Amino acid sequence: MHSRFIRIVFFALGLVFVDGACAWAQGGWDVWTIRLRDGSPVEAAPIWSLDAKALRFGFSKLAEGSSIERPRIQSMSNNLGNSEYRASKGADFVMPALPEGEVDQDLVILDDGRQVVGAVTIQPGNDASGKPEIYRPVLVQNGVETDLTRVAHIKLAVRAVKHDTPP
Repeated sequence: MHSRFIRIVFFALGLVFVDGACAWAQGGWDVWTIRLRDGSPVEAAPIWSLDAKALRFGFSKLAEGSSIERPRIQSMSNNLGNSEYRASKGADFVMPALPEGEVDQDLVILDDGRQVVGAVTIQPGNDASGKPEIYRPVLVQNGVETDLTRVAHIKLAVRAVKHDTPP
């Protein structure tokens, strides 16, 4: 009787652990659709960083995930699953549209429809103590940090690629 009870307790604890692990694995990350310049889409979550060279996203054994070279990316669209703005608007929320065509400067469309122009990077945000927190990425544009969950779309400007030419 006693050993049966212990087995049942361990089984129940195992179920709780597995259920908790599944919830942790889902992570609540927004899923992004990256549209490449060749027209193909890539689904990405979570987004870790975007710099002058590449976008980094996803998970791997080394926690570096995958990457796509920045010049290959035309736009990034967030499903806004974790957007506080979307949640405050309820079921009637309509995501702002992604503008057509190319842009001369990076363009960010926020979840409330506002558009901001200027060079874009994504980097870890800071926790309450000021320590970088990779799980809370922020968009940096024109010196202003914006929570990435407030961003609906990012259109990246075509940057001139320098080619080494012989003299």
